[in-house]
Amino acid sequence: MRRGIGQIILKPLKEKAMSNMSFSDLNWLAILACVIIGQIVLTVWFAVIFKQPWAEAYGVDDPAQHTREVPGYTYGVGLACMFLLTLGLALFQSAMGVRGVGAGIGFGVAVALFFCVATALPGYAFLRRWSAGKLAIASQCVVILVLSTILAAWP
Repeated sequence: MRRGIGQIILKPLKEKAMSNMSFSDLNWLAILACVIIGQIVLTVWFAVIFKQPWAEAYGVDDPAQHTREVPGYTYGVGLACMFLLTLGLALFQSAMGVRGVGAGIGFGVAVALFFCVATALPGYAFLRRWSAGKLAIASQCVVILVLSTILAAWP
């Protein structure tokens, strides 16, 4: 009898992941460090490297004006989401046994492509905000890659 892809790949992965998913096995110091590092990466991305294109993508010529127009609560939302992202990466890496720099990079690329790009791109496409989409999605992919690598490399 032929086994389908679900039996070959997904069933063992699901069984392993669900049986190994535990908050007690997580490296909370690495998670805290990754939340801070992720915030730094995004700040450098949007406020230093791409500040002018980011402001223009949202319809203003002056990056300082764009910064003034961003509601303060969005920084809290961003921090909460960074924690959730880091926690999710740590949980799934722990459950799946992702260890070492190479595995962290591979896992980060997979998550960035299959989840970040696949879920964020349609929203920007519907809004026809391609410039903003490229910058935002690329920033999230970089953050996911960096966090995944750190989490997998940190014992």
